[in-house]
Amino acid sequence: MIQVIEVDGITPAPVAGGTLRTIVGPSTHGTRVEVAVREVAAGQSAHFGRSDRTQTAYIVEGNGATISHTAAGRTTDHQAPRRSGIYLEPGEEATIRAAASALKLLLVSVPKHAAKAGAANPSGYFFEEASLRSLLDERSMRERTFWVNKETGLSDSWDLQLGRMRYEPRAYSPRHVHSASATSPVTPEHFYLIERGTGEVKHDTGSEPLGPGSFVLIPAGDWHSLISSDSGFDYIEFQAPFDFQTRMDADLLGKNWYIKGTDDGTGKPVRWVQS
Repeated sequence: MIQVIEVDGITPAPVAGGTLRTIVGPSTHGTRVEVAVREVAAGQSAHFGRSDRTQTAYIVEGNGATISHTAAGRTTDHQAPRRSGIYLEPGEEATIRAAASALKLLLVSVPKHAAKAGAANPSGYFFEEASLRSLLDERSMRERTFWVNKETGLSDSWDLQLGRMRYEPRAYSPRHVHSASATSPVTPEHFYLIERGTGEVKHDTGSEPLGPGSFVLIPAGDWHSLISSDSGFDYIEFQAPFDFQTRMDADLLGKNWYIKGTDDGTGKPVRWVQS
């Protein structure tokens, strides 16, 4: 059953340099994915050590940060504005340092998806959302920008798909459902985290109102549709592993996406071919 969790209602726990709100994880919701919001006080830092999981840390709020990324014995520093982040493969580590501005970080980690082989030695990377390629839907009422996605050439592994989605006022997704691919033994997990705007998520037994701070956990096999109000939506979307299939019962063009700012020679953008 679809669950809506209000992040602001979660009591923050003190951690080094700030606080941590754990949204979902194996011990709380039985999920493979772990999701949390970490707040880092001005002048403090958050360290993400080596792990056997894939990790992503994204700056939701705050500017002037520095991200130090260590991989294969080499450390690289990045100036990190709001809406940038770091993707870490197992064995890599990073430190995010706040300057004069406090930071709010979204943290996501998942196990490696060993059922589908990626590159022999995938590597992590720093990303700035503003410099990444965006995609538009068939009606130009939805726009998505992936931070992590195998098929857009960012990550070399199939562990997860993660990024931002924007909806115009009264935009919607077709009614659809996600399930494991024919070759995957892993049940996929899916969530939305609303940052701006209001609307609702519809499901087979009704609908749930959504607003800023709503975290929507969608189990595989649950049909759903996201609909924005007159405010539109700006939210973060996640699926893991990136080894699943999507079915729609109508409006099949809703699965079509096009690369923003391109031209296929006829004045239309180039279609993005996804699995």
